[in-house]
Amino acid sequence: MTGGLTVIAGPGDAGLAGGSPAAAAAGGPVVVLGDMAVTNPAAVRWLDRPPGSGDASGRLVIAPAGDGLWRTAPWPAADELFELGDDTSGAVLLTGGEDGLRAAIAQAASARGVDVEPVERLTREALAGAAAVVIADSPAGTLPARAFAVLAARRILLVPRIERTFGLEDGLDHLEFSGPDDAVTILEAHARNPDAFARVLTWGRLKAEAQRASVVYARLAADLGSDGVA
Repeated sequence: MTGGLTVIAGPGDAGLAGGSPAAAAAGGPVVVLGDMAVTNPAAVRWLDRPPGSGDASGRLVIAPAGDGLWRTAPWPAADELFELGDDTSGAVLLTGGEDGLRAAIAQAASARGVDVEPVERLTREALAGAAAVVIADSPAGTLPARAFAVLAARRILLVPRIERTFGLEDGLDHLEFSGPDDAVTILEAHARNPDAFARVLTWGRLKAEAQRASVVYARLAADLGSDGVA
């Protein structure tokens, strides 16, 4: 139970956004992250993508983008991520839902001798050993849902050019790329001199504070209570 809510998520997503992988609700309104199937009625379904026609299982839907949403927002960042130590020499993770872009970045990186580690889904364990994360995804031109988890962990975040940033500023707290070669150029610069990116890490962590899971879920619980949602 988190902030007066029962937040249910898959094991990997729970480590990034808070909540529990338990399928049974412990009390309070039920918030389900992602596509996880649950038997309990969900007050809120919080997606990591724009909703489709079959996503009305919750009375209220939150997503980074889409039509007919109760709210538009990326996922919170689990409180534990803020305690991870800095790692400027770890792996560069490559993830995201745009398979073509992800493959193109991997190919460009290989051609230029830049090591990247493809991961199907970002997890807390993978993030703990990373120095930077490339999320090859921008659902409907918005910041990917898991972006704040990367910032909370003080890892460099690279995403495609986006229109809706949810308060983030390119070059200040995260980095945006225009294409695969641009992404690899940024990674080369980071590999040569990671200390030059220290300010980006610091600002990213500061911006992530507003998305700390304990803060976000407490605020959500209060909002649901004022709306009479149980």
